[in-house]
Amino acid sequence: MKIEAAKHPVSHADRQLACQEAVEGAMQQVVADANTKGWGTIETINAMEAVLKDLRIAYAEDPDPADEMEELDPAPSGDPDPSNDWPAAAP
Repeated sequence: MKIEAAKHPVSHADRQLACQEAVEGAMQQVVADANTKGWGTIETINAMEAVLKDLRIAYAEDPDPADEMEELDPAPSGDPDPSNDWPAAAP
């Protein structure tokens, strides 16, 4: 399920509600998928709440973990990617 793009600026009074509406379908789909795999609805919702709590804590500690990933794996320097060093990868 795709989540719709934001339609309101950050300062708009209805932005939070619109975000909730945008993610609700995806969250319902997660619950439905978990149900088909044998997980109960309440235990799935409880698990989602726990994961969201952990994500909130992680975000509070590091709002942009991608910055750290860039330090570990910097942008390409123009050198060819050695992982693509096979004949079919040649342009």
